[in-house]
Amino acid sequence: MLDSVKTFIQSLSTPTGPTTVPTKQWDVSPQNFSLKGPIPVDPSQEEKWICRCGQSKNYPYCDGSHNNYNKENDTNIVPLKVEKGSEKVYVCTCGHSKDKPFCDGTHSKLRLIQEQKNSNNVDLGNFTRFLVPVVAYVAFTSALKHLSQ
Repeated sequence: MLDSVKTFIQSLSTPTGPTTVPTKQWDVSPQNFSLKGPIPVDPSQEEKWICRCGQSKNYPYCDGSHNNYNKENDTNIVPLKVEKGSEKVYVCTCGHSKDKPFCDGTHSKLRLIQEQKNSNNVDLGNFTRFLVPVVAYVAFTSALKHLSQ
């Protein structure tokens, strides 16, 4: 019986689902980072210049931040021009999409991993209030069973 309690306790800290964090594909500044999903950009009325360095203060639009980013990181990143009249595009905000600068849905996996990580942090106060009566019951029933033999 105590083994089943031990197994139950261990299961509370065992992760389920995807645990491999997808590889980061490019830098997205902390102010632009989000796991909420992509930012829609509608170029139907005018051309749009999409940031591909992830540092723009006007993200997802380019503000020229790539110039300093390129100097500091020895890169040659330039914004992406989306022509007027093009279909709506969805710009990644997590930096893990393999379709830079567009979203490929990787943020969903990252969000799930984050939620699992948060749910595995057991509140010991509530857990203890639950566990003490369970252990007492198990000990009591085991003692009764042993005495009745």
